[in-house]
Amino acid sequence: MAEPEVDPLIGQVLSGRFEIVAPLGVGGMGRVYKAVQRPLGREVALKVLNPRYDGTRDPGFERRFFLEASMTSKLKHPNTITVHDYGRTDDGIYYIAMEYIEGDTLQKVLAENGKLPWSRALFVAGQVARSLREAHKLGLVHRDLKPANVMLQTEGTGGDTVKVLDFGLVKSFTPEKPKEEGDDVDRTGLTQAGVLLGSPLYMAPEQARGEADPRTDIYSLGILMFQTMAGRPPFMSKESIDVIVKHIREKPPELRGLVPEVPIEVNALVMKCLEKEPAARFQSMDELLDAMRTATSGQGLSGAFADPRTASGIIPRASTPGMPVVSSPATPSFTSAESVRSHEIELGDTGALGAPKRKLPLVLGVSAVVLVGAMLGGVAAWKAMAPAPLPAVEAPPRPIAAVVEPPKPEPIDVRFEIESEPAGATVTRDGVQVGVTPFELTVRRSGTQPAQVELVFSLEGYEPRSAIAQGLDGVVTVNQALSKKPEPRPVGKPSKKPKNPKPEPAGYKDDPY
Repeated sequence: MAEPEVDPLIGQVLSGRFEIVAPLGVGGMGRVYKAVQRPLGREVALKVLNPRYDGTRDPGFERRFFLEASMTSKLKHPNTITVHDYGRTDDGIYYIAMEYIEGDTLQKVLAENGKLPWSRALFVAGQVARSLREAHKLGLVHRDLKPANVMLQTEGTGGDTVKVLDFGLVKSFTPEKPKEEGDDVDRTGLTQAGVLLGSPLYMAPEQARGEADPRTDIYSLGILMFQTMAGRPPFMSKESIDVIVKHIREKPPELRGLVPEVPIEVNALVMKCLEKEPAARFQSMDELLDAMRTATSGQGLSGAFADPRTASGIIPRASTPGMPVVSSPATPSFTSAESVRSHEIELGDTGALGAPKRKLPLVLGVSAVVLVGAMLGGVAAWKAMAPAPLPAVEAPPRPIAAVVEPPKPEPIDVRFEIESEPAGATVTRDGVQVGVTPFELTVRRSGTQPAQVELVFSLEGYEPRSAIAQGLDGVVTVNQALSKKPEPRPVGKPSKKPKNPKPEPAGYKDDPY
């Protein structure tokens, strides 16, 4: 039996400060490890760039890397991942030390839940908007906003605390001095030309043409809100180029057409973010946040930042006619004798007769007795003169309207595209095998309730996972990430480090950073 492959970086100490403890994930630009920073003993997420990112093939890489890292380290918003340190080791390893976060990515949460209630989705999006607002004010645009780059920390209260990750494709949109002679770095674009400039599912139309400004992030945030509420992004296709073409040419489907319970104001907000022309969208994160506050206050919530799962978030309504109004405790009520005495108004002397002083309540009391007596006498006189009441006449019975049953809706087929990472997992539904990933599963629904499937993913060497997906019509993509089972620690001498680096070992999750 072959010995398990050992990552050569596990156990190493980079730059004499960062002791690498365990792998966390792998992405396009490198690997992410859990590390401990000496001598603070602070846990960090250490991103180590792939060896292909060096100065041999790209002479300007080192300068771009340090410029990019220095700019992202200036971001201090609590909803943005914190960069603690960055650098290059003596043997040429580039790294970035970031805040270590316990939580799940929004991508994982959506894979497990299908979608989120619109109020919770808007609460998460509001925190993302505040994170990007700070970046935009510093002249930076993210360009790679997607559910995998949004981390949710669920604290003891059950609320969501958002952290925006991976500013690896960050770009400056502020005008800077022109390129100097002999300068091999484009000062206005931190990411080298030719590198993937984002994720096709969340890419703004102008981003496909190599253009980007803060409104580009607003479009991507609109895609993220659409997917979080509907359970699927507005544009999908098997080929990335087809998705990009749809972003450029096709009109997105109405959010309320997929999720009727979404309020009209929220639907309008999301659809404005998805306008093709940047000038037709919200022009800043401040403008978008104002629209969020207006939309949520119209639904009885106290703003875009009140977590709907932890706070009542209800604005007091105006009193309705016919309903009792409860006075505030601060309002004085004069019901006791003490209160009456304390609010008596003393009358002055009557004049030369020297009559004693009188209290106003006594006068008011006598007047009230006289007035009540007069009223009672008037009522008695009116009763004596009033004519005898007419006999009651029964009204004819009202005809019963015929009950017409509404026509039953036609059944609708919902197609679920079932995928897993890695592929080849056996999927069962209610204990019956329905396929091996990737495959399609068609479910017919009737009525207004969405079609729902509860699936269990199983793959040898991986932990079994279950997922619930829902859909009203069209195509719903279910992508379940599987975690490899922990392997027993080898007994005996540790294996030697391989002389030649091997391909990336299996078992890494998607890079959450």
